[in-house]
Amino acid sequence: MRVPKPLCVLALLAAGCGGDYYLTAGDQLAPAGAEGPIVVRLQRSEIWRVPMPIKKGLIRFDVPQVGDRGAYTDDLGYAGTTLKAPAEPGVYPVGLSHKDRDGDIVEGELQLYVWDADRPVVAVDYDSLPERDSPGADAAWAALRQLSAGANLLYVTRRETDEHEKVHAELRALTYPDGPVLLWQRERWHIVREGRFRIPRVVVESRLVSQLAELRAIFPGLDTGVSGTQLGAKAFLDAGLTCAVVGPVETDLPGLVRYATWADFAAERP
Repeated sequence: MRVPKPLCVLALLAAGCGGDYYLTAGDQLAPAGAEGPIVVRLQRSEIWRVPMPIKKGLIRFDVPQVGDRGAYTDDLGYAGTTLKAPAEPGVYPVGLSHKDRDGDIVEGELQLYVWDADRPVVAVDYDSLPERDSPGADAAWAALRQLSAGANLLYVTRRETDEHEKVHAELRALTYPDGPVLLWQRERWHIVREGRFRIPRVVVESRLVSQLAELRAIFPGLDTGVSGTQLGAKAFLDAGLTCAVVGPVETDLPGLVRYATWADFAAERP
């Protein structure tokens, strides 16, 4: 059974004879013209709708301007490969597919954000942004639109990956600048090269790590975080970023740049 490819998928289902597949893939980020990893997870629910990892399942990656890549899932259901990102910055859809022994096929897409590695980057604590029609919503919109004129924006959240398409929809509804939606933490991975041709393979570890420190190594222009909570501010500071705190946040963390309102933040940004 083939499931049609949705326009943009972060978590999707394919009903098979033995249960439902879950192919989970969040936004991916890579520097233009450079090599970077793509990692997804394949699971299936057969008992009580509890997703369990699929081992040794072949995932096909269809990458624009690059071609097809393939990788098998590990014991945790993760599959990863490396690719050389397109030379032109932009947002590229990467097709995903898996076919099992019964002929069931699950398909979807993830969004690959390709950025100029030298461009400034600002990380935004999505969960602390004002909600629609709340005080400060218009000023927050104006501030982020202003920031996006001179920097790329990425949004970090504690919401699970299967909710990230909803986050994108909320950003579009509020006309915030586009940007990848990433988890504060993800499973750590590293790349190994094996065999005669030194083919790269992504090895996923079980421990969680902050994404910000690793992103800083790839994008040196990532030096600022914006948050409205002490928890978000601490995470930015721990990653070595300068943190702008907006609103009445009670904290004694050193090194914060404070703004009483989003309007003040927008007014004082260059």
